[in-house]
Amino acid sequence: MDLSKYRIPLSELPEQTKKILDKEIKISEFKDYESSNEIITSGMEDGIYISKDSSYLIKCTTQMRNVNSTMIDWWFEWHLPETQRYKLWHPNDHISAEIKQALDKNKPYKKRYVGIDSYVEEYIGNKYSKLCISFKSPDRFGLTDLDSDVTTAICAEVKDLETDMTIAQLLHYVSDSAIGCSMQSYFWLGNKISHENRILNLCANFFFNFSTVKRYFINDTLAKSLLRHCCEEMNHLSIFLPELYKDISRSSNSS
Repeated sequence: MDLSKYRIPLSELPEQTKKILDKEIKISEFKDYESSNEIITSGMEDGIYISKDSSYLIKCTTQMRNVNSTMIDWWFEWHLPETQRYKLWHPNDHISAEIKQALDKNKPYKKRYVGIDSYVEEYIGNKYSKLCISFKSPDRFGLTDLDSDVTTAICAEVKDLETDMTIAQLLHYVSDSAIGCSMQSYFWLGNKISHENRILNLCANFFFNFSTVKRYFINDTLAKSLLRHCCEEMNHLSIFLPELYKDISRSSNSS
């Protein structure tokens, strides 16, 4: 499929995001990702929060006109297998993407990407990253009562492939509105660092108890770059997704 129609330059950052990036990072304790329902309903403002143990919680809200939660679920399944699809999302920062598992086309969109590992290469600010984004069921994040007709929740753990350590968790909570949908994006950085190898996991837990060690890997610069990256890609997605979704649906129905 020719995707050139949807390859458009990034728009200017919203003024609200610029103001958030200019603010000081707030020192605050926060709940972990397993208590996502409490965080979503808490009224937390967009911004970057840092806890006493040098972990971060980042929140970014994107208003998406003419987009709904069904389109978002469709997008998170559709873009996974191909780099060119992934690059539509952020033409500057996204480098490559692949999956090694088969997608089950018999499932609803919102279940097709759950359990899938997405291997991506991208820039977060000036940092080149090779990551594995493992999509999880919303239940794992404490989201057990979602109204599937008007909401969706994309949940994942993020592994740094250079170190093989899980360094972050993410949640995109989407709720439909009269004009489109609202996406609340949350990122937990350094909150629960782990390694699959038991010995290395013990070592990681020991060394990352020292703030100086943790802040070498996870710091204010990375947190601000991630907030900017998320805002850019989600606002960009909201521009081309309605037409892309319509065109793909029309093509599927006619074939």
